[in-house]
Amino acid sequence: MRSKTFTWKMAGGGCLVALALFGSACGSDEPNDASPASVNATTQADAGADVATTDTATVATDASGGEASFDPPPILDTVPESVAAACLSGGLIDEVRDRGTLNWAIGVSPPFGFKLPDGTWAGIEAQNAEELATILGVDFAITDYSYDILPNTLTTGQADIIGAQLFVTPARQEVIDFSTPYYKSGQLFYVLADSDYQTIDDLNNADTRFVYGTGGAQLDLATKYVPKAKISDAPLRGQLLLYDLLAAGQADATMTEAAPMPVIFSKSTNPPLAAIGLNGRITAERPAEADMLDPFDVSFGLPKDDAAWQGCVDAWVTDLLESGRMDARVDYWLAQDLA
Repeated sequence: MRSKTFTWKMAGGGCLVALALFGSACGSDEPNDASPASVNATTQADAGADVATTDTATVATDASGGEASFDPPPILDTVPESVAAACLSGGLIDEVRDRGTLNWAIGVSPPFGFKLPDGTWAGIEAQNAEELATILGVDFAITDYSYDILPNTLTTGQADIIGAQLFVTPARQEVIDFSTPYYKSGQLFYVLADSDYQTIDDLNNADTRFVYGTGGAQLDLATKYVPKAKISDAPLRGQLLLYDLLAAGQADATMTEAAPMPVIFSKSTNPPLAAIGLNGRITAERPAEADMLDPFDVSFGLPKDDAAWQGCVDAWVTDLLESGRMDARVDYWLAQDLA
């Protein structure tokens, strides 16, 4: 499949980037060359679902007439033999191929999945949906649901797979199966690089001013890890973390997801930042799981007891990770200014 450049004009003020870190959530439909996925947007009668499958060539205009161009890393153009063999036949594989459409359930969780004002889906999960459909040689239909009913879409047959930055939890495992994890969602503290803070113990003192995004789950984590600090909140307005308050000397530390650490460092250079995890300051290019505070596995949700479908999706996830496509996809979409 050829690489495509997306040119979308954001409408109505654009889309707010607000990572669904915990809470209920956790916590780009590119056309398919082999089987074009260009479906008119429709709406189900089901109040819990809003179907919107559109050709990603769709263009919408914003209030200022501004244009946002996206050129994400391409999806695979050649299906690896191991993935092709695992996705050959059996269970839902046969049903999806007979139907000719992969039904993908999503939850709105920018930049994993978000919808442009014209109904076009974009983000990490939208590209994932296209890629799996390409492997199977079918179209794909993305449907968004609230996170509380996402697992039920598999038990009722409304969806074949959930790709929604979905956290693996014991309650969900009672209802659905999960693929091999493809992402680890944990938190890190962020401080100015030239500060004296080196460890979480350093942060846990009465002089530390910790600030978190209003309404975020970081309050619980701050109470757990730095209960002695002065804890306050401030609104996030589309940014990944409250960098401006650190840069202005109005706060000493803040917190956000670990995965965007390379992106945060590249965007926050004056002054530069440092990240602190469970083992102190992180010096590697990417944080390890052992660095993250309270990490959750993020996986694709699958119907119970379908070994063939599980094997297909797991083989694909393994290739996604080993090839670096998932890291590239995550890095690209996290770096986009969607506010």
